[in-house]
Amino acid sequence: MKWIWSMVMVCALCACHSQSENAGTPYVKDSANQIADAEAVQQRVQEIYSDVFKEYTLEDSLRNLDMLDGPGASARRGDFNRNYCSREWNDLSRQIREIDSLYHADELGFWEADYWIMGQDWHQLSISDIEVLNVSPTEADVKFMLHNLGEAKPVALILVKEDGIWKIDNFKDMNIDMDWKRAMKEYVGQESAKNKKR
Repeated sequence: MKWIWSMVMVCALCACHSQSENAGTPYVKDSANQIADAEAVQQRVQEIYSDVFKEYTLEDSLRNLDMLDGPGASARRGDFNRNYCSREWNDLSRQIREIDSLYHADELGFWEADYWIMGQDWHQLSISDIEVLNVSPTEADVKFMLHNLGEAKPVALILVKEDGIWKIDNFKDMNIDMDWKRAMKEYVGQESAKNKKR
């Protein structure tokens, strides 16, 4: 009887060892995969901001020529969110637009500044010193310098991979410790509580 029990235990241990060997290679810090992901994230951030800043530069030129009219600019900026931001970011943005259109139509509402440029005005936009701080297969932390109106501001982003594409999930203005996503969630929560009382 002891012999049978010993054989069962040996077989069970062998099966566990075999399964753990076949579980795959873990995502090791400083591995080739992580370095490749960091390079892909850095390139993605550069691509996103290059595209976004082209639109701001065009808008600036049209404004200077008195050719900017209508809601086109804000509609194009909405494309930035759809194309470059996470589903959760887009859902929060949608909730804020709904709240502001219902309860703050004649006011500025939540959007006092623009998270793409970390301000209200812009001129000669660029980014530099992109650094990927942490990266995993599904999330990355990035920081860089945002140049606008002759000033440089440190900005941090959190990116998430959705459907195989890196998307921005949060923007942080490090100069004033502004965590946009946290502020959005707080605003939606506070406004929802206020509006239940109305």
